[in-house]
Amino acid sequence: MQFFRGLLIGALVLAMAGGVLAYFTDVAAIDTTFEGSDEAPRIVALSAIAFVILASLIVGPPRLREVLRATAAWGSLAVVLIVGYAYRFELATVGYRVLGALAPGLAVSQADGSVLVVRDPSGHFQIKGDVNGTPVRFLVDTGASAVVLTREDARRSGIDVDSLSFTVPVSTANGRTMVAPTRIDDLRLADIRLGDVRTFVAQEGSLETSLLGMSALSRLSSWTVEGDRLVLNR
Repeated sequence: MQFFRGLLIGALVLAMAGGVLAYFTDVAAIDTTFEGSDEAPRIVALSAIAFVILASLIVGPPRLREVLRATAAWGSLAVVLIVGYAYRFELATVGYRVLGALAPGLAVSQADGSVLVVRDPSGHFQIKGDVNGTPVRFLVDTGASAVVLTREDARRSGIDVDSLSFTVPVSTANGRTMVAPTRIDDLRLADIRLGDVRTFVAQEGSLETSLLGMSALSRLSSWTVEGDRLVLNR
């Protein structure tokens, strides 16, 4: 009899664990199935309650204290799942903000081939890329017609800055300045790779951070801003 009790309890635990696993691995399907209703949280709660009731029936009165402990534990789990489901979008937003604060500029490759960038605490999108194999931090600037490298970033990337001609006038936040036209052979943003990108190099001291402008962004199939997220599609 004890063996069968243990077997039934094990089966119930596995069933509950499977439900929790399915919940976290197929949230999109759950959202589609229960879109516009509150059935999903109810199912989670009822499943937890059913588990406790069945466990109490199997264990029997002599172990009431253990049943009460299990009730509290599984009840807490049910509450966590319900709250997590109800506030899943808000929690995702908080997570993105934390990521932006802890790792500004981190470009995260997605399963669909897109690249995700989170807004930094200053409200801008920074992205860590590679220019000719050299790490460069960019500030995404849709108002810039082209990629603009600081003189130091250009030099580190193997561009012969001493041979450049600063003949192109541009307007910046600090006023008018001259930049030098050039090309980037290899620009990488996580798993996105662009070649022969039209680029300008700024004069010494005229630009603090290299800019990721439209000469790169326009080469993508699309780019969208979704709240605190910038999504780049190759």
